Amino acid sequence: MRWHSLVPLIAAAADLLVCIPVLRQRSRQPIHWAFAWLTLTIAAWNLGIFSLYYFSDPTLAERWSRVFRVGICFSPVASFHLAMLLSGSRGGRWSVVLWTGYVSAAVLAVANLGGWLVKGVSPHVWGWYIEPTRLYAGVTILIATYLALTVERMWHAYRHPSDPRQRAQAKFWILATIVQMAFVTTNLLAIYHVHVYPLGSLGNVFYVAILAYAIARHRLMDVDDVVRKFVSFSLAAGAVLIPGGTALGALSRAVEAPAPALLVISALVLALVATRSIPVLQRALETRLQRALFPSRHDYRVRLRHLTASLVHVLDRTALLEKLGSELEEILELERCEIFARHEETGRLSEVYPRDGGAASPDAGVLAGLETVPEPVLAVELDQVSEDAVTLFRERGWEVFIPLKIADSLTAFVALGRNKEFRIFSGEDLQLLGTLAANASVALENASLSRQLRRSEKVLEQSSRLSSLGMLAAGIAHEIRNPLSAVKTFLDLLPERVGDRDFLDEFRNMSLSELKRVTNLITDLLALGKSSAAKHTALDLATTLEPVIRLMESSARKRQIEVVFSNGEAVPPVFANPDQLKQITLNLILNAIDASPPGGNVTVALHAKGRDHVLLEVVDEGPGIPAESLDHIFDPFYTTKEAGTGLGLALVHQMVIEHGGQITVESTVGRGTAFRVTLPAAGLEFQRTAS
Repeated sequence: MRWHSLVPLIAAAADLLVCIPVLRQRSRQPIHWAFAWLTLTIAAWNLGIFSLYYFSDPTLAERWSRVFRVGICFSPVASFHLAMLLSGSRGGRWSVVLWTGYVSAAVLAVANLGGWLVKGVSPHVWGWYIEPTRLYAGVTILIATYLALTVERMWHAYRHPSDPRQRAQAKFWILATIVQMAFVTTNLLAIYHVHVYPLGSLGNVFYVAILAYAIARHRLMDVDDVVRKFVSFSLAAGAVLIPGGTALGALSRAVEAPAPALLVISALVLALVATRSIPVLQRALETRLQRALFPSRHDYRVRLRHLTASLVHVLDRTALLEKLGSELEEILELERCEIFARHEETGRLSEVYPRDGGAASPDAGVLAGLETVPEPVLAVELDQVSEDAVTLFRERGWEVFIPLKIADSLTAFVALGRNKEFRIFSGEDLQLLGTLAANASVALENASLSRQLRRSEKVLEQSSRLSSLGMLAAGIAHEIRNPLSAVKTFLDLLPERVGDRDFLDEFRNMSLSELKRVTNLITDLLALGKSSAAKHTALDLATTLEPVIRLMESSARKRQIEVVFSNGEAVPPVFANPDQLKQITLNLILNAIDASPPGGNVTVALHAKGRDHVLLEVVDEGPGIPAESLDHIFDPFYTTKEAGTGLGLALVHQMVIEHGGQITVESTVGRGTAFRVTLPAAGLEFQRTAS
């Protein structure tokens, strides 16, 4: 048996095997059948070469090659047919050209079977070579004509694609043709008396395999990626295997005598080193090659990774989705990017980016299918989900679907439009987008938790405010009861002494004064109970805290405690929320009054701390706080009081931190406690905001 005849036989079998994945696709389209037809003609071509190489009898060789030569007659037209479908050329003159080619191929095939194309075979270094008749020139003309038409159609598809996928397929066809021509060149060397084994059959296998990949695979690697991976692998393999092979050869020459064990061990070591080293070298080379050969692609993938890392730091939902949409549009150079997210209350998906998009939410049937998609997919892959989803994406010009899920529930999704340069989304791109989707989902959940936490904090703050007001109201009830008692006495005596002008004037003025005092107390109390407007402004601390201190003086008198207020000189204004500052001061003074013994003092003092900060100090003369409790007094729900909630100081600490300040406590058992709140001055806060 002529072993070299196995090459075209294996090539024919490989062609047919490569065709199987294309035909196994669920949605068999005309392009799949055209590819199968082209593959069949190329396989027949290879079998014709096998017949000439395998049979030693010239009659058998010519007979079997004549049968398989039918593939040569139809192959150029089948190639043009596939090019028409890949380029979207339909109807009109192209159909006429196609059917003209098929009729011509059929005539040549009949002539071939009748023995009018080849008159015999002659010996060749690898087997037999055909002796064509003059009519065989028709095959040559057919091949040249339809090869030129195929090139024209694929070049048109590359220059004027209807979508990124079509351009990618055209680029793959160009790559396949270049690879095939490199192998076919070895078949032509015999003309120049260069006896190199003809590898055109293997070239056909690469040609068919590359086309199959371009047709069957949805997650196409761009040709740039193919070149990068191939070159990096070749360089890495060469860097390991060439020195290793050279060393192994030198070793075999050095030992001279047969040493199979040594050579086997050396070969295994080389294989192990290659297995471990080549992937590492390839990854290192890939990055450098991409940066050197395709800088734009390297740049946008680096920027995509940076965006992925930055999303988790955005806690505002609206800002997060705006950042995600705008930066994806810029980085990927998209014609459009749309984001749909569920409304917090209604739970319905609606478009949130762009804000003025106004696109209607997909219907329930489409959403039910999209709920099952676990990772970013191309629009053409959604045919496995539902035809309605494919139709929706085609109508809106979406290329990629990116689900954002929390606990396996679709919370939002991103739909990417076409790249402005008709660049496809490769498998590597989808992997990066998958990581981006995971981080964006975590960021959305963080934003939701942060929003819920802020709501809970507001509820706790309001509850603490109301609790403090309740305690304060109980304290000032005595202050309100005394004025009202005086007014009641005046009204009781009024009928008996209505003619006493001195009595009327004295008690009238006294009653008005007492009622005004009550009104002021109630006004201050109501002002203190208002919910926070959450707005910060430049304000004077002394003026802001005066109503609080006035209220606390009234409440403290009931317990025989004096509240002393001290306002230092040149205290600058602070940039703060007035309601929260009142809440901070109220809680601290209430705690100080509660801790102070009868006859004691509570001191509230304001000081300038340099030019950039203001110090608010609340000092009591109580029993102090034990050292083991000092580290926990700001922890939520930690309290040493029987009726306490443990939220007052925790909220005070949080509000101080939100103002960019600091709160400290100093306590000596048996001598008292001092709480010191340091707040940034208004000028410093303005500088921070401007910077």
